[in-house]
Amino acid sequence: MLYELIEPYASVSTIGICKNAGKTTVLNGLIGACNKHGETIGLTSIGRDGERSDLVTNTKKPEIHVHCGTLFATAEKAIPLGTVSREILDVTPYGTPMGDVALIRAMSDGFIQIAGPSISTQLACIRDMLFSYGAKRVFLDGALGRRSLAVPSVSEALILSSGASYSPDMAKTVSDTAYCARIMSLPRTEYDVNGIEKKFSLIENGEILGFSELTEALDELRKKTYSALVLRGGITDSAASQLLSLGKLKKETELIVEDGSKLLLCKSNFDKLGLAGFRFRVIKMTKLLAVTVNPFSAYGSHYDKNAFYDAVSEELPERVKAINVFEEEGIC
Repeated sequence: MLYELIEPYASVSTIGICKNAGKTTVLNGLIGACNKHGETIGLTSIGRDGERSDLVTNTKKPEIHVHCGTLFATAEKAIPLGTVSREILDVTPYGTPMGDVALIRAMSDGFIQIAGPSISTQLACIRDMLFSYGAKRVFLDGALGRRSLAVPSVSEALILSSGASYSPDMAKTVSDTAYCARIMSLPRTEYDVNGIEKKFSLIENGEILGFSELTEALDELRKKTYSALVLRGGITDSAASQLLSLGKLKKETELIVEDGSKLLLCKSNFDKLGLAGFRFRVIKMTKLLAVTVNPFSAYGSHYDKNAFYDAVSEELPERVKAINVFEEEGIC
């Protein structure tokens, strides 16, 4: 099922809402499916993945299994930790705590560890290098806290993984998973904002006013109603408090950000802003393809798999599928 979802996209990010969410299981399923279809793939990670046990929680993890011909980008110190025979194709200037990132071709089947840069522009360059060496499709691996992977300029589509390791409380996991899916599925604004350079701008009937400080934009918004407020950069809970100081808006106002990864708000503030009259829109949409659900917890607090799947499915945005990572049809 996942292969059918990712088939139209050349670059796909896999992101876990927490450690042990089942993301590596999904990645291995995608690698195997692409191999069956005769595709040469490229892999890299924002952070590190593929180790046998998690370095923080000391829990067992699935390793990343690749096939001969697979291309991957990883830090120099991670190279000998894999079991594949390999050919080093290039060494980039992008540094990580484990050394500079190298591009490698696997010359045998086996396991690898991947560790890549944390800067979105560097990830995009490495993605393009993997394509230039022959990858038909590139997978970028990471965690929700590393939001660079969700930037549309880095990957065309996204798969989010959630699981029981997030919390013993299934209702909390479902709620927070649905919120993450919601901000990663925000609709695109219809306003043409490409020429706007100011950090904060107000739009009304073709008129655009730009400001350097949010407080200046809000002072103007108190005087007059506007159709849209454009914010370059991230929206934090601190910014949300300033926006909420306006009270209930006289008319609905679009709150426009670059993409869903720029919303750094807690769910409570997101909901409060909606009630105040703000409608969230993005300049560049993130294509969230699916949310995979893992009912097994590395810490012992397992969920009923059917109840978890059903609960997540009911809360997801329209057209976003829920998939159980341990159902065979879910990763083929």
